[in-house]
Amino acid sequence: MEKLSFKIATLHRGRYMLLMMLFVLALVYIVSRLPLSEVVKIMGSLFSLPLVLYIAVKCSRKPTVWTIDSESLTIEDPTSHKIIPLNTIDYVRNLRRSGGNLIIIKLKTGAHVRAWRNKLFESEDDLKNLCQSLKDIKIEYYDM
Repeated sequence: MEKLSFKIATLHRGRYMLLMMLFVLALVYIVSRLPLSEVVKIMGSLFSLPLVLYIAVKCSRKPTVWTIDSESLTIEDPTSHKIIPLNTIDYVRNLRRSGGNLIIIKLKTGAHVRAWRNKLFESEDDLKNLCQSLKDIKIEYYDM
């Protein structure tokens, strides 16, 4: 089997959640200090939330390259490199979430491997091709 590589737009979920909370708190603090009516403050905050979301997503991006060869699945991102032997994978579960997917690789022994796929403010990635390749090599795949 030849090496197959797939680029998946993932994000660091912890950093994303932390940045979202910090930016929302900063936004609310700034808006609360402005000498405007309460309705204008609320509307300003609501219309600023997409910008907060955009900044948090862009600051939390962690693109990964998933490579499948005859013996292993390799997941590489800018800070880490993980090799998973194919014979240790029990199944792969793809859970759809708002703004992305949670991909869980259930190993026969040990902890699960999780990756948060991001669809917000990203172009189309190779997730469909990755899923099809996993099915082709007879790894149980659940799309939920």
